[in-house]
Amino acid sequence: METKELRRKLIKDFGKIIDDDSKLEILESVFDAINHDEKESIVPDSHYNKVAEEREKYLSGEIEASTWEEAEQRLNAKYGF
Repeated sequence: METKELRRKLIKDFGKIIDDDSKLEILESVFDAINHDEKESIVPDSHYNKVAEEREKYLSGEIEASTWEEAEQRLNAKYGF
């Protein structure tokens, strides 16, 4: 649908919604959700920074990592999973 057609359709639909109080409240909630700033993460920035640092070390080859399969094998050997 082209922008002009979409705009006309939305204007028509908004007219219907505005006349219905229950739909108007739902529309307000939608606009609040769209305009609401993202909530701050409960995870501190220091954790994100640590992950970024460790990722850089991994990408540069400074540290090594295991595949999921290798980690699973070690867990199976150690704990019998």
